[in-house]
Amino acid sequence: MASTKDPYQPLNRLKGAGNLPVIPQLLIQLIDLCHQPEIDLQAVAGLIKKDAAMAAKVLQLCNSAFIGARSAFTNVEQAVIYLGADMVKNLAISVSVQQVFRRVETNGLLNMDRFWYHSYQNGILARRLAEAVAFPDLSEAYLSGLLHDIGKLLLWMAFPGKYAPLLLKGIRCHNGRLSFLEQEKLHINHCQAGAWLIEEWGLPPLIADAIRYHHHPIDEVARALPLTRIIYLADIISHSDNPEQECDEVAMQLFRLAPGQTEQVKEGVDEQIREVAHQLGIRIPLESKSTLAPEDPESTKVHQETTCKLADRVRDSSQLIGLLENLLAAANREQAALAVEQSLKILFNQRSCLLLLFDAAEKQLQGLTSNENILCSNALTLCFSIERHRQSLPVCAFDLQQMMHSFMVRPDKSTTMLDSQIIELLGTEGMIIFPMTAQNQRVGLLIMGVAKDEHLALLGQARPLQLLAAQAAAALAMLNRREQEQQRIAAERLEAASMIARKVAHEINNPLAIIRNYLKVLDKKLDSTAEIHEELAIIDQEFERIGKITRQLENIAAERPINQLENIDLNNLLAEMIELYRTGAAVDDTIDIEFHPDPKIMNLQTDGNGLRQIMSNLLNNSIEAVNGRGTITVSTELKTGPDRTRQVIITVKDDGPGIEENLRHNLFQAGTTSKGGGHGGLGLAISTRIVKQLGGSILLERQGKNTIFSVILPVIPH
Repeated sequence: MASTKDPYQPLNRLKGAGNLPVIPQLLIQLIDLCHQPEIDLQAVAGLIKKDAAMAAKVLQLCNSAFIGARSAFTNVEQAVIYLGADMVKNLAISVSVQQVFRRVETNGLLNMDRFWYHSYQNGILARRLAEAVAFPDLSEAYLSGLLHDIGKLLLWMAFPGKYAPLLLKGIRCHNGRLSFLEQEKLHINHCQAGAWLIEEWGLPPLIADAIRYHHHPIDEVARALPLTRIIYLADIISHSDNPEQECDEVAMQLFRLAPGQTEQVKEGVDEQIREVAHQLGIRIPLESKSTLAPEDPESTKVHQETTCKLADRVRDSSQLIGLLENLLAAANREQAALAVEQSLKILFNQRSCLLLLFDAAEKQLQGLTSNENILCSNALTLCFSIERHRQSLPVCAFDLQQMMHSFMVRPDKSTTMLDSQIIELLGTEGMIIFPMTAQNQRVGLLIMGVAKDEHLALLGQARPLQLLAAQAAAALAMLNRREQEQQRIAAERLEAASMIARKVAHEINNPLAIIRNYLKVLDKKLDSTAEIHEELAIIDQEFERIGKITRQLENIAAERPINQLENIDLNNLLAEMIELYRTGAAVDDTIDIEFHPDPKIMNLQTDGNGLRQIMSNLLNNSIEAVNGRGTITVSTELKTGPDRTRQVIITVKDDGPGIEENLRHNLFQAGTTSKGGGHGGLGLAISTRIVKQLGGSILLERQGKNTIFSVILPVIPH
């Protein structure tokens, strides 16, 4: 049992009452765990359980309607595994920051501006000194300087009413005098209290020592470890009006620094603090030296307002740290879109959203979502010209680079049809639009669907939403640059593949010509009434198509326009191809090929041979994927985009094992294949080239166990 003379008894009472200030120590450890190459979710759960408030928040989130778990969670380990490391880390950031600011606000009578000014000053000085003496851990020096006087806050809380007179006496003399007065009256000083708190927080013991000894006699400090000496000297410099005269001797004794170096260390520190204060909205009363200086009512009001603003800004920035890491880790646009969507759900409770990306070459905006977004299929067809839709809200926001929303008063402009169609697509009453810009480069727009009665609340959070849009823009711009480099490499790879293909085409064409000649001879020898003439004609047509394909192989790297479009019955063409695949299947295969045509599709102006080649490649891939057992579903759909253009979407879906993640992003490039043996990985590259020549696109997505290829072709008027 603690003695009544135990100097730490008042601090332990604070701890027992739950009033001990809580630094986001758990957050630091949690981030360390989440940055490990192999994340141990059991260790993450064990860390979360140490903080009751955090554990409660994790369970609350896991059991919320947003997560939509099928059963309630009462076990923290299960909840952490269900949520995943990234979501838990984002939640921890939010809770930790709120805890710290709530604790600080309970000390409103203390001049917190002056306290944190001196703390920032010491942190910067400690960092500069660490650089000057080649101390290896600059961040540890800065943190030690920042927290060196944290014991004063602790004593203020532990000895209400008793500590203020000591502070008033202490400011009239050197700060070491305050430490003596504290020891005399309270039996503990702020150095000891600060070190105790650092140990309670679980920070490195060397930081606790540096705080514990920063007012000890210099002869003892001179024999201490470098971090203790750095914090001691930083505090001396911060309290000195003339460091050249007062500090040079101490600097020489502690580090053998040359005369004048302490003056250089202090040079520009005040300006640096003022810049930080300006950026964060902190009011720094430079005219006051007192930690307990009285403030007039107007100053108190300003202080409260800036403190609240600071808390909001730090909270907003902290909550988006996890998003930034997810965006930087995104391997493609869909993953970047998913990171944005998850952040909107978790931080702003917004579920209806999409991105519009700017295509500089085509001068248009193209919809983008993740595969998990309910708007995914509709976003594929959301593509419109900027020039044609100048009066629309998205294009206005894009041109002006300003946040806009559909509830704003626009006396000279009415809602356009495009605006109405996008709002209808979002399934809400209106929309808010944030431009996405990175390094003066226009990347696109972030669009959120909102109800009328909630749009004002969201506009009040415009700053973090703008930050979210800016971070998304930076990630997407980086992905664009990466994609351009990949396209350059892919072009070189395709050129190399073209050289091989030319040799293959030459070797195929010679025996192909001989076979066709023999077919003609055979046709003449047969009786004119024989039914086999029709079969021979079909075989000859297929050989002719093979000849055209091999001629294309002579230079697959070259872009060539389609010379002649045919009037094709798309559904009939696909039905014939599927029937051939069904009848040609191996006897022991149990592959079911289903076809679901859209009856609204009539004839399509396109290249018939090119379309057959595309579908042959996709069907062959699916058949090989299911490996003799499974279901392949082919479907067609006619869609009308927001700008009234019509598109045909052909999908080929299979329930095979799927495509390896490391191949998915390069699958349409020549030389990339998930097959073994002699496969050269040219089929999808050739198909992509043909689709592009037809003015369309080809996409890959994953839905549960199904792999889906979608070919999107424009409907060209007759």
